[in-house]
Amino acid sequence: MANVSVNEGTFDRSEYEKADQHFRSAEKALPRGAIESIAQEVVRRLAFRMPRSLSHEYTPTTWELDQLCHALLSDDDKAADKVILAARRDGAAMEAIYLGYVAGAARRLGELWNEDRVSFVDVTLASARLYRIIRGLRHVVAHSLIQGRDQRPALFALVPEETHTLGIEIAADLFRREGWEIDMMLGADHDELIDQSESRSYRVIVLVANSNGMLGPLTKLILALRITQPMSHIVLAGNILEEIPEAIDVVGADAVMPDIETAVATLQAIVDDA
Repeated sequence: MANVSVNEGTFDRSEYEKADQHFRSAEKALPRGAIESIAQEVVRRLAFRMPRSLSHEYTPTTWELDQLCHALLSDDDKAADKVILAARRDGAAMEAIYLGYVAGAARRLGELWNEDRVSFVDVTLASARLYRIIRGLRHVVAHSLIQGRDQRPALFALVPEETHTLGIEIAADLFRREGWEIDMMLGADHDELIDQSESRSYRVIVLVANSNGMLGPLTKLILALRITQPMSHIVLAGNILEEIPEAIDVVGADAVMPDIETAVATLQAIVDDA
């Protein structure tokens, strides 16, 4: 991975733009408390998923991290992108960019936030910018994140705090009878779901939610999964699709599975495309 360059062939411009739009949609639809939780989740996942120590060649200097954090917090929406691309042009390995620059900046932002040296608005903006950079780099960082994991077709998971399990159990049983290998997670909290899912790499993750009260937890969960499962397609299912027609845009899912009758065909098409 160290020899991979950041160019139009490796930078996923489509996912970068989708990530940007996702944050903007969520900010419009969700209350401040939910947005703060989402920003904290991005910072936490990027800061602490990565090793806290790197070999010297992968470690940016204090000045370089200061430059990136300044860019992330600046009025220039593309300033942080320019810092990352400049680092790559100067010869920084992809491991340094992802493990050093991005993780280091996330940790620095977390520290500044905890010390009340930056505002909620500032960190929300910076975390959104970091998140879209990571989505743009997903093809070149995915290998190091998911190497060694079991490869599985699909995970069906109930959104944390959701209590209605019958629908997801019926759906999983249907898919298994059609010959699918389906993993299912019920009753797990947010961290448990992320931790347990990280042992495997899924082509598709189906998240089931049944009420509009799940919009915040669902958005936070998808952001975490985007960071930990960068190549998975995320599909939204459940009654939330009837209650909130625009839910897919707010939570940032890739597709919806609107009913049980067409579920198998819908998911098969998504897997084939993936």
